[in-house]
Amino acid sequence: MGRLPAVRISSVCVPVALAAAAFLLSCSKHPEVEDFKQIQLQWNAHDDAAEQSGAKDDCVIDITSKIMRAPAVVASKLVEISYEVEYHVLGNGLLVFDGRCSDTRFSDLHECSWQATCGVGSTSVVKFHNER
Repeated sequence: MGRLPAVRISSVCVPVALAAAAFLLSCSKHPEVEDFKQIQLQWNAHDDAAEQSGAKDDCVIDITSKIMRAPAVVASKLVEISYEVEYHVLGNGLLVFDGRCSDTRFSDLHECSWQATCGVGSTSVVKFHNER
């Protein structure tokens, strides 16, 4: 029987091959996040009083967080949801936010209509259209 020819592996090929294998293996360990929704909110103040409200910035942050975690949004079949949000100040100083999907083709969907209230020292409350 004859001998097999000797194969020389370059010292550069082994580390490159190991790095490539490690990269491919690490990719397979991280499944795609299926419930991630891209959310865009366009905030529009009804007047200067709403725009200048001291609670506005904190309310926007809190409401955004609640919208992103809302069961109606997480369960939505839409991959991306863009909202137009109008807000104004009530006589008692609370801000009221009305959110509607920017794309009117989806206006009948549960996740496309919500209202939130928020103010200084109060917890924001977000309710989707059939929860009012």
